[in-house]
Amino acid sequence: MKVNLFVLAALLSLSIPAAFSPSNSFTVAYSFDAALVNGQWVIKDTVIQEIPGEPLIPYYQARILLPHNTEVKNITVKHSAPVIQHGVEILWGQPPCTISNPGSVEPVGRNEAVYNSTEWYPRTVYDVVSVQSFRGFKIVTVVLYPVQYKPKSKTVKSYHSLTVEVQLSKGTNTLYRGLQHDKEAVTTMVDNADMAATYKGEAPFSGSSEYVIITNSELAPAFNELLLHKANYVNGARIVDVTWIYNNYTGYDNPEKIRNFIIDAYNNWNTTYCLLGGDVAVVPCRKLYIMEGDVIVYYAAADMYYGCLDGTFDADNDHIYGEPEDEVDWLEEVYIGRAPVETAKEAELFVDKVVTYECTAKPQVCQFHQARGTPDNDPDFRQIAWDCEQWVPNSYERRELFEEDGHISKDDWKAAWAGNPLTFQHTGHGDTTHYNINYEVGGSTNWYTTDVPSLTNTFWPIHMSVACFSGDFDNEDYDCLAEAYVTDDCGAIACMLNDSYGWFSYEDASKYSGDFLETMFRALFIDGKQHLGDLLNQAKSYWVVAAQRDVYYKWCYYEINLLGDPETPCLTQRKVLINPRLYSRR
Repeated sequence: MKVNLFVLAALLSLSIPAAFSPSNSFTVAYSFDAALVNGQWVIKDTVIQEIPGEPLIPYYQARILLPHNTEVKNITVKHSAPVIQHGVEILWGQPPCTISNPGSVEPVGRNEAVYNSTEWYPRTVYDVVSVQSFRGFKIVTVVLYPVQYKPKSKTVKSYHSLTVEVQLSKGTNTLYRGLQHDKEAVTTMVDNADMAATYKGEAPFSGSSEYVIITNSELAPAFNELLLHKANYVNGARIVDVTWIYNNYTGYDNPEKIRNFIIDAYNNWNTTYCLLGGDVAVVPCRKLYIMEGDVIVYYAAADMYYGCLDGTFDADNDHIYGEPEDEVDWLEEVYIGRAPVETAKEAELFVDKVVTYECTAKPQVCQFHQARGTPDNDPDFRQIAWDCEQWVPNSYERRELFEEDGHISKDDWKAAWAGNPLTFQHTGHGDTTHYNINYEVGGSTNWYTTDVPSLTNTFWPIHMSVACFSGDFDNEDYDCLAEAYVTDDCGAIACMLNDSYGWFSYEDASKYSGDFLETMFRALFIDGKQHLGDLLNQAKSYWVVAAQRDVYYKWCYYEINLLGDPETPCLTQRKVLINPRLYSRR
């Protein structure tokens, strides 16, 4: 998002009734200050709309919480008097590019039909996208355009304020539990957090298991130690055998049966966290449709299917999940993580790492990395790290390992891991079993799954990357790099890597995949989302609007999975309340 380059702030003010208005409406007012930087109009917390050949225009992703038991009747947007500027050249967008194959996309010229038009671009200052739901809290998503452009005359209209008026009718809130921690969770996802006060009451529960592990009978004994540990920190915990789910729940296939069980657990057990205890041979994944290419149809393995509980992901009932017409749910009611283990020995190691990690003091160090994504580093791929760094507290040490500062060897990589950071961000090319740690300066260097056992770190970081396929955990032939990190005795405590392609823009290396890494740091350090599943859901929540409008944001949204325990807190040190086999390599 290049927030660090923005010199002018976007201000937000809210006009919210204390209770449901007699007029059945309410307003949310937004204020913007725009600046032209390098041919782009930029405003803090907006996204640049990049359509190949068309003007680069910023938009704001408004996320507005509706009052309890209401639904949208109509939405209108009023704007302030525009500021008019003439003689302004606005550049045009380029096609997105995969990080694995940056030379595969040819630059495009401007769309002459658009640039010779006398119509305003875009034609309206807003677009209503959808109504989403998170644990029964309804959120209407609206795109706001504080800048419009008339290309032929090179005229810009910018608006200092846009006010959204939402007209309401009576409605209901499915999946609403009335729990205080649900209310607290939604307030960080919306622009008008005060509206949460209109949600009252508490749903009855027949039991309580805030934390659930789904696994098979072979791995259950290993996970039982994790269950005993978690029981000290959550409101109930239990292990559920995946075969029992298959025998007791209906569904088109096994993933649907598992999801139906999780819906039941959410409603009746107060379940908030679910660990999928095993690789895809133990707990299968759901692949979501992304798009149809020239030769193949693209899908991504997406464990969010198990956590996003509204709808079915298959509204047209064709058993192709996640299509545009399938009314996809984007926010996880139950936070999902996966322990990508195949054997009892791997499960025991995973459990030992999680328990030891949670009972260990957390370092105030964040490691950032850049390998070039293109020859001569154009665009600058350091921007991904810099966008992440801006959210890190000043009390933390920021370490940089950049190819621009010299060749990065495998010894350099091992030394960075041995520095025991809290987080480790990677930028570079990748594939299932490796990623690039150095691209061009002094020669290319790849880091493979077979290199992971050579690590000597004594603290396990949270690892995130924009690399293609390095989180391809559903691969039938090989374990991916993320699996190697999580199942190694050193490596990482958790990985949030891509199941498929990573994406960037030639206008901004940090666009698309890099945006999601940035909001991971924002979610952790600004929004206070330290539980890993909550952290990833919050990071993705910033891109719900973009994912519904842009297939490449949707691609990134679907493909990032948490390989790790979703309940694990990554800032808090817990006490040792049981006698686990606390892991020590030494």
